[in-house]
Amino acid sequence: MDNHVLDVIQNVEDLPTLPAVAIEVIGLSRSSDVSIKAVSECIYKDPPLATKVLKMANSSFYRRGSGEVDTLHRAILLMGLNEIINITTSVSVLSVLPPQGSTGESIRDTFWNHCIATALIARYVDKKLGMRSMGREFVGGLLHDIGKIILDEYFHDEFMEAHAFSIDVDCPMYEAEMEVLGTTHMEVGSFLAQKWNLPGYITDITLHHHHPDQAQYKDINSLVCISDLLAKAKEFSCGGDRMSFVLSDQSAWHIMKQMGHPVHLLDLERMTFEIENIGEEVSEYISTISEPAGQEMAHD
Repeated sequence: MDNHVLDVIQNVEDLPTLPAVAIEVIGLSRSSDVSIKAVSECIYKDPPLATKVLKMANSSFYRRGSGEVDTLHRAILLMGLNEIINITTSVSVLSVLPPQGSTGESIRDTFWNHCIATALIARYVDKKLGMRSMGREFVGGLLHDIGKIILDEYFHDEFMEAHAFSIDVDCPMYEAEMEVLGTTHMEVGSFLAQKWNLPGYITDITLHHHHPDQAQYKDINSLVCISDLLAKAKEFSCGGDRMSFVLSDQSAWHIMKQMGHPVHLLDLERMTFEIENIGEEVSEYISTISEPAGQEMAHD
């Protein structure tokens, strides 16, 4: 990472921090004997967060069955502990990385549209290939580009210059960022993920989602990499990353094939048709996550 950028980030007093409850939940997720009761009681310490998590659990993205899920305990029983922890992590990160920047011109709307589209597509691909990533694919897709938020917030002019450069010369954003800033959103995102002590696979995704062959968690990085490309193919892009591509030429495709995943099922033309309504899903997700927390739900 460029020393100037790193020095500034390390000394920023108002760098976003995760809510204490989210940090505690992530810590609990690392325990081999964590209980449903411990996780639900921890989340309930932050009533707005608890209500938001329950709202997401009742949304069309996660809901199981027709009955309302009115407690976290029931949500965990229906969805699983990992999924609730993933939702809590996602909701917490979105709460501290605002949709609007503190400066005038911003690409925050475009940024979040792309990240949510990537997350939704990652969930679709995960299911299609039977990878059973247990929600990690959604969180990874949602958070893979968080470094861009930090660059936009604290190096706004340079970041917008890189954004314009990326579009003008039709090159990936990370190449434009390196040209203008001397660092990339991947390096910055990895720094932030480590500072927040996020799970290792998230830190790995923030750093290697463009080069999964260099990753520790190659399967989930490859999944996010492919989903990132598919989101851009559906015109959910954040910069000049609209170049055409052949899916079977991607290193991510070959990695997944080598790991035994049925990537022959990933037909680009067919998939772009199958995710035709992704724009509506993105809008619905944003609407759900942006709604006020409202009245706290029951606690058991």
